[in-house]
Amino acid sequence: MIYDAIVIGTGAGGSTVSKELSNKGLNVLILEKGTSYKAGTATNHIITTSIDLKSNNIDFNKISRDKNPKTNANYEFFNFPAELMHVEGMGGTTTVTLANACYSYSACDHDSDSNHDSVRNHDSESNHNSDISYQKPRDLNQLEELMENNSDIEVSYIPRKFIGPATIKIAKAAEKLGYMVEAMPKFIDFEKCNNCGLCINGCPLDAKWEASHFINEAVTKGATLIEDFEVTKVLHQNSKVTGVEGKTADGQIKEFKAKNVVLSAGSLNTPHILRNTGITSGVGEGLFVDLFITVGGYMNNAGLNTELPMGIKSEFEHYFLSPHFSAQLVQLLQEKGYPAKNEDVLGIMVKIADESNGKILEDGSIEKKLTINDAKYLMDGYDKAAEILLEAGVDESSIVSTPIRGAHPGGTAAVGRVVDKSLETEIKGLYIADASVIQRAPGKPPILNINSLAKKAAENIVKQMKG
Repeated sequence: MIYDAIVIGTGAGGSTVSKELSNKGLNVLILEKGTSYKAGTATNHIITTSIDLKSNNIDFNKISRDKNPKTNANYEFFNFPAELMHVEGMGGTTTVTLANACYSYSACDHDSDSNHDSVRNHDSESNHNSDISYQKPRDLNQLEELMENNSDIEVSYIPRKFIGPATIKIAKAAEKLGYMVEAMPKFIDFEKCNNCGLCINGCPLDAKWEASHFINEAVTKGATLIEDFEVTKVLHQNSKVTGVEGKTADGQIKEFKAKNVVLSAGSLNTPHILRNTGITSGVGEGLFVDLFITVGGYMNNAGLNTELPMGIKSEFEHYFLSPHFSAQLVQLLQEKGYPAKNEDVLGIMVKIADESNGKILEDGSIEKKLTINDAKYLMDGYDKAAEILLEAGVDESSIVSTPIRGAHPGGTAAVGRVVDKSLETEIKGLYIADASVIQRAPGKPPILNINSLAKKAAENIVKQMKG
């Protein structure tokens, strides 16, 4: 059989392409390297990779600061090994997301009378951290397109009853300090949600949108799904796609024929398949990972660990802050002598848009250096987070931070370097639709971006088939 399209991967990009093409009546084969697993167990499938960011090479004296910090910070997080997290399996990383749906700025222009007064949108010039002031006109045009392209994913704001007291405490403290606070839009059906706060585990109630929803729709429309099959390369002849080659779980080599192939294996795996296919120029370069830390402190019975995670946010030009519980903070507090348990931590994530200077090497290892700008944004974000925590009532001597981590790898097959504007490679009929094609770090959860790009790839395939 010759398929109209083979889609490699079932994450945000692969699921969207599969759904779109199947709904158009194309004969689609979906190939997934991993397997399905039980909802509620997603964290067991997180893969952690160490990254040497070479922070010790930075001259911190050269870093200009936004303002003098109000805390006695020593920024110990620079001294810890950094980590990159991703997931392989049905649904990709969407299974462990916290359901954050904020790419768009107008999507954040929300009349939140139904929420707490400290969770709202502002137009006042005094709210200097409003990210809208940094946007170029083309970004606003992209925003309208993104919202239209993602209309099939229900995005909503958190109802008042789902915003917990610890989150409200952080919101009040931030606004008292003059920072704009907004509700975080979510991929959550709140009629199904029981407010357990465990979005990262994968939702057993099916309240959180995950890529498997689109895969199931594609299969219902006639797509074929094969799990536990690792694609090793894309087959082609005379610069035109002919299919893919890969191996089954027991090591058997198998080929599938197709007129088009969409590579959505994720930014860490896509470069490997491209290189095996014979595409090497620019591949694996430009890696970003949306670096983040979680800053926290001791507060008896704060209860943030049981609240809906990251229910609000405060955005700045190159980073944003959002309430976040990390179990790593508990151990760090205990090491400082605090009798901390999970419920005694008040934490704030600082996520930055890091520079796209990393590489996926041919052996699969990662090379990436922290830049002076990256360090500055992390330090500035740390200072603001610590300032908010102090205002909220956390003891200054208890403030700690997790190591630097990354969770949104992208950029390794970017538009203009590996694919053209239609998301097609130098091999006709081979498209890429995952975070690999994003040119620079969004500094925010990229699912809306990826889904929109995947729809663009699907549209181009449909046009090509009709033409």
